[in-house]
Amino acid sequence: MAFKTVADYNKEQYGGLFRLPNDQDCADVIFLYTKDTDALVADTHYVKTDDYSGYVHCTGRGCPCCAKGIRKQTKIFVPLYNITAGEVQFWDRTPSFEPQLNSDVFSRFPNPSEYVFRITRHGVARSVDTKYQIVATSNNTFKSFDQILSENGIQFPAYYENICKDVDAGTLSRWLSTAGAAAGGGYNSGSMPDYTPTPRANPAAIAPSAPIAPPPSLDDVGIDATEDSGAEEVDPNVNF
Repeated sequence: MAFKTVADYNKEQYGGLFRLPNDQDCADVIFLYTKDTDALVADTHYVKTDDYSGYVHCTGRGCPCCAKGIRKQTKIFVPLYNITAGEVQFWDRTPSFEPQLNSDVFSRFPNPSEYVFRITRHGVARSVDTKYQIVATSNNTFKSFDQILSENGIQFPAYYENICKDVDAGTLSRWLSTAGAAAGGGYNSGSMPDYTPTPRANPAAIAPSAPIAPPPSLDDVGIDATEDSGAEEVDPNVNF
């Protein structure tokens, strides 16, 4: 196998995934949610086969992955536009992230896509104690939700196929029977790899870096962050 640049390798392994691999890494993002019911959760398996490597939906009773003992993982794939990287990405999270998503985002910002948030990592690479601080920095005057979807040809929920395939049990069984899915190999999955609402204001009245003041009826924004439940979740055999 030929050598690759680190950049090319990371693009192949983590393309389309939101990652902050190092302590104090940060990025400005727009959550691609317009309401709390947009957030989706799924039971998944991570597979490596000759036909496909990545997440697949658990098919439930009779699931070929379950039959082979491939670990089932409940996932929240958070769609966002990474302003820093200039692309739409998914943030691979487990259910332990849900309380922070609800308390820091949806309870304070009924339509999160109308705001820009800065996500900062606190924790060294692969640390189980890693936390994420998520802070609303401004109203979104960059690109609207509809504009982002239109420019990238995105329709939800179909776009989630880019991060987790939904295939029938027969197809999944065929994938698992390929040479790359040898018994006992390739199925470990490790771990992949911060808000206060205000009424919509005149964009000119809010400086891009100025924090948004909370309405009088709500508490000040905190910087609570949940534990990183596995910061590098796509390929457990890669250290970063």
